[in-house]
Amino acid sequence: MKNKLFSTVRSVTAIAAIAIVAVSCKKDAAVPESSASSKSNLTTNAVPSSATYTINGRYANPALGPAGYGTIYVDLANGDQDSVATFAGVDVHFTSTNNSVIQVPSGSTLKTLYNTSKTFASLKISDFTGSAVTSVGRNTSTTSTPNGWYNYAVPGGVTPIAGFFILVTPASGSPYAIQVTAAAGQGTATSNRGVYTIKTGVINNL
Repeated sequence: MKNKLFSTVRSVTAIAAIAIVAVSCKKDAAVPESSASSKSNLTTNAVPSSATYTINGRYANPALGPAGYGTIYVDLANGDQDSVATFAGVDVHFTSTNNSVIQVPSGSTLKTLYNTSKTFASLKISDFTGSAVTSVGRNTSTTSTPNGWYNYAVPGGVTPIAGFFILVTPASGSPYAIQVTAAAGQGTATSNRGVYTIKTGVINNL
C-alpha cells in the first residue's frame, strides 16, 4: 500500500514538473515575437503612404514669355488645384513657362535632394541637408548633381530626373515630400501646356 502511494506521488510530481517546463517554454517563445515587433517599429517607413496626382498646366504661347502660363496652386493633401489661390490648403505653386517651376507659399521652405539610392518611402527630413531654395525647375547644373527636377532636350522635351526629391515644409502643419515621376506636353507650337505626374506624401520622421 505504501509503495502504491509513493508511486502515485511520484507520478503526480512528474506531471507537475512537465507542466512547469511547458509553461516556461511558452514564456520563452514569446520573447522573439516581442523582439521582432520592436525591430519592425525601428524600420517604419519615413513616408508611410503616398499619393499620385496629375498637375494640369495652363495653355499659353511660349513665345510670349512665362507670364502667360500663370500659376497652378496645389493642395498636396488631396490633389486639389486651381489657377487662382483663393482656396485653403495650398502647399505648392507650379508657375513660369509650361508651369514647370515649383515654388511654395510665403512662410514655407523648399529644399531638394538628389540621391539615386533613396526610395520615396525611405526619405527623411534629415536627408535634405542643403540650403533652402526659392524655386525648383529646369536643371542648369554643370556638375553631376542636378539643381532642378528636370532636363530639357529636343525632341524629348521635359524629362524628370530620377532620384531627385523635393521637401516642402510649411510654417505650420505637416511637411511633404514630392517627386515628379512623369512629364508630357500637350497642344501646338503656339499654344501648349505641361502635364506632370507627382508622387507626394507626409514625412513621418520617426
